[in-house]
Amino acid sequence: MENTTIKSLAIKMPKNSIANDQPPYSEIEVISNTWFRFWGVDSRHIIDRESGETAIDLALDASKKAIELAGITPQDVDLILCNSTCFDGWSEDFTKVYPRLSQEIKRKLSCTKAVVLDVDQECLTFLVSMQMANGYLKTGGFKNVLVCASEYISSILDFTDKSSTIFADGAVAAILNKGEGKSGLLSSAFKTNAEVYDLAVAQWRNPWYPKNGEVKPKDYNLYFTIEEDTQAKMQKFIPIMVPEMIKEALGKINMSTEDVDFYIFHQTSKTMVDIWANAVDIDYDKYILTVQNYGCLASASTPVTLYEAIKQGRVKEGDTVVIAGAAIGWGFGAQVWKIGEQIKIN
Repeated sequence: MENTTIKSLAIKMPKNSIANDQPPYSEIEVISNTWFRFWGVDSRHIIDRESGETAIDLALDASKKAIELAGITPQDVDLILCNSTCFDGWSEDFTKVYPRLSQEIKRKLSCTKAVVLDVDQECLTFLVSMQMANGYLKTGGFKNVLVCASEYISSILDFTDKSSTIFADGAVAAILNKGEGKSGLLSSAFKTNAEVYDLAVAQWRNPWYPKNGEVKPKDYNLYFTIEEDTQAKMQKFIPIMVPEMIKEALGKINMSTEDVDFYIFHQTSKTMVDIWANAVDIDYDKYILTVQNYGCLASASTPVTLYEAIKQGRVKEGDTVVIAGAAIGWGFGAQVWKIGEQIKIN
């Protein structure tokens, strides 16, 4: 029986990795140790626009490597699913919005046969794209799907606010195609809840809002905004929803959490990942944390964590793996994968 398989996985990080005690984070007014303990970020990669780095270049490098690792050519790619949570600033032209990244990847890598789609459900997008790839491979006549996420979150961060310490930039790409046997995507579960939509939003404002009342039009920019009470409100539903999705996905195929060899969690914060792991009653040897060195990479978070798990020998051929996470908006999801042949990484 043919099923979807993850053939390759490649990542590309910006050159600069910035620690908490370095600018711009060291210049933010008093951040408590409790804040850093909750989020668990020690350092993160940030795109340096002045040196010429762009989100599209990271995406191209990761995509090119994923194609090579899969043993195919760009002309063999017949579908590209790509996303970047930040819709502007991803190219050399900082003001460019459309067309998005998928069209640029097709053009610059000469994926001449590829149909292109830009997908967006914030931090959950890579899972959604893999779900879509699975459907297209099974019913749409496609053979090789390139799934890519390239995040340039720092372009909308307010570096006068402590919330800027959470997020990071980076790109990841995977090739999905058809494999033999019982490997592939076994089950999934997704749910959304728009009632808490405005807890974390991107909005136009001045960088000091709401710290002062003076607003000048020239100071306005698009910033990711987390209100002061967001952290407390998030803890009322995020710890519950992700484990619920995991159990629902496993229940569809009559599996329990104990049947899973390894878990890949979206790295929203160290505390939240530990809470999710505790909720499904798993030990530390069944999941890893990457948030300490990568920060929260939005949609690139889960695939980068899968990459690290493969690199460390924690996810191997034949393993049953759960990939799960949450996204602002808010969306929640979990997938159960059976790893066939070992996923090739760079």
